[in-house]
Amino acid sequence: MSVRSGERPGWVTVTVSVFLVAFTVLVMYPFLLMLIMSIRKTADIILNPLALPTSIHWQNYAQLFADQRIRFHRYFINSVIVTTAVLAIVLSLSSLAGYGLGRKRFEFRLRSFVFTLFLLSLMVPIQAVYIPQFKMMISYGLYNSRLSIILLYSALQLSMSIMILRSYFQTIPAEMEESAVIDGASDRVVFLRIMLPIARPALVSVGLLSFIGSWNELLQALTLLSNPALWTLPLAMMNFIGERSASWGMAAASLVVGIAPVVAVYLAFAEQFIESMTVGAVKG
Repeated sequence: MSVRSGERPGWVTVTVSVFLVAFTVLVMYPFLLMLIMSIRKTADIILNPLALPTSIHWQNYAQLFADQRIRFHRYFINSVIVTTAVLAIVLSLSSLAGYGLGRKRFEFRLRSFVFTLFLLSLMVPIQAVYIPQFKMMISYGLYNSRLSIILLYSALQLSMSIMILRSYFQTIPAEMEESAVIDGASDRVVFLRIMLPIARPALVSVGLLSFIGSWNELLQALTLLSNPALWTLPLAMMNFIGERSASWGMAAASLVVGIAPVVAVYLAFAEQFIESMTVGAVKG
C-alpha cells in the first residue's frame, strides 16, 4: 500500500500517540500525587504515601491560611510584591535594550560587544556567584531586605529577556518603523505605540519566564533573607518539613497553593508564549 506524500503511516501515528500519552502521564503523575496528598492526613500519608484518600481532608488548606502561627498569607503577599517588582524592572529594561540592540537604525560602535556580554553572562553558573552576591548585599546594607532579592532576580532575568526581545524586534519589518518616522513620530512614540504592541507575544514570554523564575526561586532568598517576616513562598514551604518531624499534608497543600498562580498565568498567556517561542521557525 502506497502512502501519499505528507501523510504518515498508521503505525507511526499510533506509536507517536502512545508515546505522548505515556509521557503526559509520567509528567502529570507527581502533580496528581501532590494534589491527592494535600487532602489527606499526614498519618495516612506516612502509612501509605501512594494510596487514594478514604476521605477528603480540607483542613490542610483551612489551617494553612487560618492558623495565626503559620500566617501563610503573609508569605504569599511577599512573593507577589517581589515578583511584581521584578516584572516591572525586567520588562522595562529588557524591552528598551532589546529594541536598541535589535533595530539596525540604532547602530553604534560597541553594539555587538555589548550583546556578547549579555550572552556570556548566561554561561556563568548561578552557584558561582552566591558568595559574591551575599558579600555585595552586606556591603551595600541591603542584606535581609526585599530589595536585595528584587535586584538580584532582575539581574538574573535580564540577559535572557534581552536576547528574546532582540530576536523578536529583528523580525519586525523596517517599513512599519520608517513610515511612522516619516509621519513625524518621535522615537518614544514609535517605541511605545508601534513596536511594543507588535512585540506583545515576546513581552508575554519574557514576563512568564521572569514570573516563574522569581516566584519559584529559593536559594538566593534563603541566603539573603533571615527575617521570617520577609520570607517568600518557597522559604515558607520549608517549614513544614523538618529533621525531626514533617507535616506532609500541609506541605503538599502549600505546594498546590504556590503552583496555582503559575498555572493560571501560563494558561492565560499560553498562546502568545508559544507564538513568541516559535517566531522565525518556519522562515526559509
